[in-house]
Amino acid sequence: MASRGGLSDLLNSIVSKYIIFHLESPPFSPILDQAQDVDLTSSDDIIRVVDSIPKVSTEIVAVDGSSRSFVLSQGLISVSSVSAISSLRGIKGMFPSFDPSMSLDLQEPFIALATPFTGPERIEDFLLHPAVSRVQMEGNPFQQDLTRLETELRFSLETSSLEKVKDSPLVLVDGPLLPKFLYINKRVANKLLQRRKEVLQKNFIGIVKRVNHSTVLIESLNERKIREVMIMKYKVNPASFSNDEAFLIHLVKKNFRSPFKPLVVGPLHGKEEGTEIFSNYVVIPFHPFLERFSVLRVESLTDSLDPGIILSTPITSDGIPLPLAFADKVAKEVSNAVFNMLLQQLSREGIQSSFYSRLEGLGA
Repeated sequence: MASRGGLSDLLNSIVSKYIIFHLESPPFSPILDQAQDVDLTSSDDIIRVVDSIPKVSTEIVAVDGSSRSFVLSQGLISVSSVSAISSLRGIKGMFPSFDPSMSLDLQEPFIALATPFTGPERIEDFLLHPAVSRVQMEGNPFQQDLTRLETELRFSLETSSLEKVKDSPLVLVDGPLLPKFLYINKRVANKLLQRRKEVLQKNFIGIVKRVNHSTVLIESLNERKIREVMIMKYKVNPASFSNDEAFLIHLVKKNFRSPFKPLVVGPLHGKEEGTEIFSNYVVIPFHPFLERFSVLRVESLTDSLDPGIILSTPITSDGIPLPLAFADKVAKEVSNAVFNMLLQQLSREGIQSSFYSRLEGLGA
């Protein structure tokens, strides 16, 4: 395929003439021709403009975890960590911790080990250090599956740390309050969720950052009467979109102009594992005069909690509340440090990495 201006001009033409059109032009809907211009700031609307940012002087604590895994020729080892960050005092605690005064002091393993062996168990298998686990919550040995190993270890640490900070005025949780575990043994998932439900309180807020795969909102809006209102009022058909983030970004660009203000979309009411969950979407402009937005789903156990409260803390360049971003950073630094120390010791003892991990180390 030739182009007079070379590859650079070809790519510019492809982006401007084809890619932008297909990314920003949903399928034609005849009913959109009947849409009317309306006031978008109605207080009884599902879509609400945040004109003034709530001011919160009380402490907000954010909890986040991190995992690192390494595939060895003889098995698999995973390390997890968790941190709790206060909006008023900085680091509230972490686990594990190199400084005992900073430790959350959790009674949970932070190292998981999956071995390549099959056969009868030995007495040594039951004499592990409390920091190390070889078995899942239902008692079977860990399988050599990175995702399952990391998820169970990290989620258990996060739930234990939430129990430690549950008396704080407001607690931010990374991810859904009760996530769906698609790749974990059902019995293990049920135990993880049951333990989380016992800890959850009405002062907890789940912050879901990755909504480009979420369909909670568009499925809720696809009920016939609601969908018709969205089409008539906002000139956007929820049924034309495959995920919540794409729908909300298009809705904002179609209906609002700079200077942009934060929007709250919701609430949506549903049940997860028998527990009532109220969800709102918060669309945060990175700048009042730029068409760039962060889209978060905010979950709570009560509809009396204002989702706009997350705007009371600074929002990072990644579009998430600062305490949560700090918790993520600290947890990753801790897991990385522990992970590297373990690998150095394993290497000295002659344990060999697998080809998978050697490729990963090369950035392949």
